[in-house]
Amino acid sequence: MTVRNNSLNQRNINLNSDSLISSDSTNSGFTKEQILLINLKNIAQEYIDIERIKNNFVEILLANLESLDFEELMKYPHYDIKENFIRKPIPSSNIRGLNIVSVDGSSVVKKFMNVDFSFLKAIAVKYYFHENQSSQIDYFPDIAGFNNYNVQGNYLNREENVVEAKISMDMTFMEINLLNNLIEKKSEVDLIILDGSIVIMPINLIFTKDSEISKRYDTLLKEYQKLYSSCIEKGIILIGSIKDTRTSALTNLLRSTIQMLKPNVTNLSDFIKINYRQILEFFSDLDLYNRVLLKTERSCIFNCKKEVDKIRDTGIKKEIPYYFPFNFYAFYLKTAIYDTPCRIEFFMDEKCSSEEASEKADLISSILLPISSLNEFYGLPIPQIEAHKRAVFKPQEINLLFNNLSRTLKVHGVSLLEKRRTRRPF
Repeated sequence: MTVRNNSLNQRNINLNSDSLISSDSTNSGFTKEQILLINLKNIAQEYIDIERIKNNFVEILLANLESLDFEELMKYPHYDIKENFIRKPIPSSNIRGLNIVSVDGSSVVKKFMNVDFSFLKAIAVKYYFHENQSSQIDYFPDIAGFNNYNVQGNYLNREENVVEAKISMDMTFMEINLLNNLIEKKSEVDLIILDGSIVIMPINLIFTKDSEISKRYDTLLKEYQKLYSSCIEKGIILIGSIKDTRTSALTNLLRSTIQMLKPNVTNLSDFIKINYRQILEFFSDLDLYNRVLLKTERSCIFNCKKEVDKIRDTGIKKEIPYYFPFNFYAFYLKTAIYDTPCRIEFFMDEKCSSEEASEKADLISSILLPISSLNEFYGLPIPQIEAHKRAVFKPQEINLLFNNLSRTLKVHGVSLLEKRRTRRPF
């Protein structure tokens, strides 16, 4: 980090310059004294200035909510914001009698010189709500909510990123397959919460040249297809609840929207007084909407994960029936005063209108609010929190599984050689 004297202030904002980016890449480092006495203070001042700029932008945005009219833009099919507002208050529903399911999984990998062992675990929880804050909890497939494991050996010599992709797919398949089995055995399910995105794994895997990854990806696609179809058939609402994300998808759409609305001296003039396009580069969606939304408010819905259309457009996966004829939407929901909004994803049949998608977003929000607002500092839905608590591996679980595997190998004279970085003698 270089030492600079041109820190920003609200009266002299020059965001077109690189004043907030380290420009002296040739400097290899600083002394501890320089870091403590100069650089850290400089970094802190830069961040303070950025926060002032962000807050200034949010004040302008909130002051111009009524003037930000998307209605004409929404007539264009490729305009991805599907509602004509920045934020909307949502009333809580009475969720008495609802059955809400959440699933989560975790994985731990033990890496050695010649082999990797992956330990997988997935658990589903089902809440039946007698009242908004009173419920009965069941677990699937194990009634205690702990025992649903899988252990795999990765024996083929592959690049680490390929091994990681395989393990990630296996983990996801375990979760989705668990949900499909639960739906088959239990008819009383109203809403399912996936921990993470509702959309299939990174679409780039569709083009992989690794035959093993390709086959596993095909299997995973079919499992997702089964889940989507079952939810439509049985009237189950399927959503993805994402804890943390650095995406700026909605922020970028907002920036493009302001630009298309053509700010001038008589329309949205506040935005031409600041460099709003550059300022929005500092925001993630969560950062922006954490400042914009009040508790019980949600953002507009927008089309997300449009790359899934490549499954249909490329025609590569012709064995996948119907090519996922769905539109995927996302929005941000503020459920707790002192926590960031949740990113919520859901899907609709592609024949459904934006109005129907808007109504579904309202319904989802009204159900999530009473089960996500019991702690003002942590706004995730209770079933999602419980599923995570049950699914996460505890050290004693891994030790039990791995030590038994290791003992069996040693009995037959096979020892595991740890990687050099973990067995150095100093």
